[in-house]
Amino acid sequence: MTSGRMIERFKESVESVAGHCVVTTDVTDVLNQILAELKAERIASSENPPNAHEIFEYEVGISNAQAGIAETGTLVLDSACERHRLVSLVPPVHIAIIKASAIVETLGEALALLRRDKEISPAITFITGPSRTADIELTLAIGVHGPQQLYVIVDSSK
Repeated sequence: MTSGRMIERFKESVESVAGHCVVTTDVTDVLNQILAELKAERIASSENPPNAHEIFEYEVGISNAQAGIAETGTLVLDSACERHRLVSLVPPVHIAIIKASAIVETLGEALALLRRDKEISPAITFITGPSRTADIELTLAIGVHGPQQLYVIVDSSK
């Protein structure tokens, strides 16, 4: 599958699980647009994370994804590369940034990408769409145990 087709499939898969996905060469501009639309004031970043107690006060968490799986629209976050996993798990909105070159077709390819010349991290987070759960009667609830909204920005710049 060509790189362009894989990125398009990833985007379609993210959107099929109620996520939002934008492919761009200008990540900063798209990120600023999303934050303006959300009217977010308290923004946490995995590069400069708040402490674990304060993270519950933030409206948006921004992280980088180390891989993306095209067939499912899944983001793969490696704890060895992220300073704080809670940024992607606690705020009501999660914005993930991923390089287009990190999008692969399958889970096996994603794990091989993470492994490159090192052991796989002991903690890997897989994110497929906003948080969701269902009760025994299959009543679906969004955002009960994590973000209610997921935005993915695919950086297609070289």
